Amino acid sequence: MKILVFEYITGGGFAGQSLPTGLAAEGGQMLQALLHELKALPGIELTVMLDSRCQRPNVLTEAEVVRVNHPDIRTILPKLLTATDCFWPIAPETDGILHTLAEIAAANRTPTLLSDPATLAVCADKLASYRVFCTRGLPAVPTRSLVDDFADWRGRLVVKPVDGVGCEGARLLTAEQFSDWRNRCSDPMRYVVQPYCEGRPSSLSALFAGGRAWLLSVNRQLIEVVDGGFALRGCRVNVAVASRSLYQGWLDQLVVGLPGLFGYVGVDWLETADGGGQLLEINPRLTSSYAGVGQAIGINVAEQVLRCLDGVPESFQTDSQTVDIIFNH
Repeated sequence: MKILVFEYITGGGFAGQSLPTGLAAEGGQMLQALLHELKALPGIELTVMLDSRCQRPNVLTEAEVVRVNHPDIRTILPKLLTATDCFWPIAPETDGILHTLAEIAAANRTPTLLSDPATLAVCADKLASYRVFCTRGLPAVPTRSLVDDFADWRGRLVVKPVDGVGCEGARLLTAEQFSDWRNRCSDPMRYVVQPYCEGRPSSLSALFAGGRAWLLSVNRQLIEVVDGGFALRGCRVNVAVASRSLYQGWLDQLVVGLPGLFGYVGVDWLETADGGGQLLEINPRLTSSYAGVGQAIGINVAEQVLRCLDGVPESFQTDSQTVDIIFNH
């Protein structure tokens, strides 16, 4: 099987622009982990898009790399897609980037290791995702549009782009700061607002296929408040939990609401003091935690995603190792 791999940050998504070093480091870690797993599988031929400014990963030969320096990926991607059997993009949902990549692949009739475009659109919209959580009776952090009324909310508020990724663009504001920021905002439809909730930032790593879900690991996110915003410093992958059934139950309900979910998916949530939690958002792609999941639970995650193309992954037992991932930025 020929697989085209495109990690947006290191793969040329910022060609013609300054390369964001922090995001490039995170993207590079995910890319290295994916390539390591794919290289361990027989019968896989790789083509990997790489920004001309980025160093070639050691696991790749130069023949497997396509150097990218053109500022518009869409001009070169269709040709590469015609020469491959499968497309594996790792890209942000922001500004419809991931959705656009999926649509380009669909137009070229190239199978993509992602959820379908309609599902990606829901996951990219934090309000739409919140509605899915509510419809399925899942606990979730209340989420409203910036144009809504907040008279019944007290305390600090978190404002974030409706299609932002992780900590990107999120701000922690007092009620007074929020009122001032809201009055100055020129594009209120681009933002959602949530009450600031105490809890441990966490995520779930999971596989989805055929309307079913499989929990891989429960993870802790190391997030700091910096200058009124949030910064992800790292992840602790596959932490010990009292019972996995609570989280598997969340995933089972989520896939009923979004049956088009496919492959590796991350779900961000807050662990509350009572041992429960509140869901935040759905990341329908490889996430930062993915870089440690395979080592932590003792399986080749990429192999299981490929098995999902045939319906379901094989049965596997997970190890109890915890892996720490630290971002140096």
